[in-house]
Amino acid sequence: MSPRARPVGKAICLRVICQRPPRPGPHETGFGLQNKSLGDWQLHQGQTRHNGDLHFSCECSVKRDASSGSPVFLGPFVHGPATKRFLYLSWKPKNWQPGTREIVPPPYTRRMKVHLATISWPLLEAAWRAGAVLEVTVPGTAKDGGPACASVPVLEGGWKLGGR
Repeated sequence: MSPRARPVGKAICLRVICQRPPRPGPHETGFGLQNKSLGDWQLHQGQTRHNGDLHFSCECSVKRDASSGSPVFLGPFVHGPATKRFLYLSWKPKNWQPGTREIVPPPYTRRMKVHLATISWPLLEAAWRAGAVLEVTVPGTAKDGGPACASVPVLEGGWKLGGR
């Protein structure tokens, strides 16, 4: 079988619920889920809910790691090494233009890492059986009142089954 013909894994839809999403700073615009396959600057805006939370959804595929047996997530929204995959919720700077070599401020002013490592095979299998998405809630605001950034904690018990 050629490498192109090999299946890469089974599809799963992931949803990140960002509570109290951050407001843009004076140098920022474009908060969203970062898609690496459409260029380093492609962000997908979330859907605003009645309570002000933002929901971000993406589809990725999952395969079994040959050595550890752990889930490995693949796809345009997934970042990081195979054993430490995550999604990015990112801010773009206001004045950045595609193709610009001199970027001030830096390419992303802030990014939140939403880790996938706690998603287990039993949870994935339950989602596939139920035809459900896997969702997680994260804080959009840090303890100091500013936007959350770096690795953010998961709230409400972590990744769980959500509705389609």
